Amino acid sequence: MGKVRVREETGCLFFDFRVNGSRCREQTTLKDTKANRRKMETVLVE
Repeated sequence: MGKVRVREETGCLFFDFRVNGSRCREQTTLKDTKANRRKMETVLVE
């Protein structure tokens, strides 16, 4: 399972996960708030 992290430079959240042994990161434009983290964590569970 991946993790939700924040990019310090922008303050935006991104997904950090692995696929077929490769590390992947998917950037979003969502700011680091509790509500946005909750939304992204829901996506990771599905």
